[in-house]
Amino acid sequence: MARGRPAVPKAPTKFMNRRKRVIMMTAEGKYVVKTDKGMAYNPKAAYVKSPGGTVRTLTNSKARVPIAIRPKATRRRRSNAGKKRGAYAGVKAGALVAMFSPKALRGPGRPRKHLVSPGARIGLAGMRIVPRRGRPAKAKAGQGAGIDALLRSMTPR
Repeated sequence: MARGRPAVPKAPTKFMNRRKRVIMMTAEGKYVVKTDKGMAYNPKAAYVKSPGGTVRTLTNSKARVPIAIRPKATRRRRSNAGKKRGAYAGVKAGALVAMFSPKALRGPGRPRKHLVSPGARIGLAGMRIVPRRGRPAKAKAGQGAGIDALLRSMTPR
């Protein structure tokens, strides 16, 4: 009879670490890898096994890796890395103004961007907290005739 603690059942996943060892999941949901010295915990996936049996790198596949074994994202090397860069191009004419202008850019023929939620600054009167002091109701025809005559007489000819 085997001595020690009984082995915990482990289910193999389709992922492998950088040494192409199969990453397995324990009953508690932890990920382990069998090594020469025993179990190694917290492995990171580097390869994925396709249903057909092909082993592919994670960068060469669209496999969705569980967060626990997902490797840290690495920056892709530039295609022209190590080569001399071109001269600094500077800013095109007119672009400098657009870079420092306070208003949002909009193309020709486009409506203005809605910068304020209701369309205008309505204040407390618009929210009906304070009574509105705006213009009175429109006067009926003929009521303002005296004011019109006064203004006409004051304007030079």
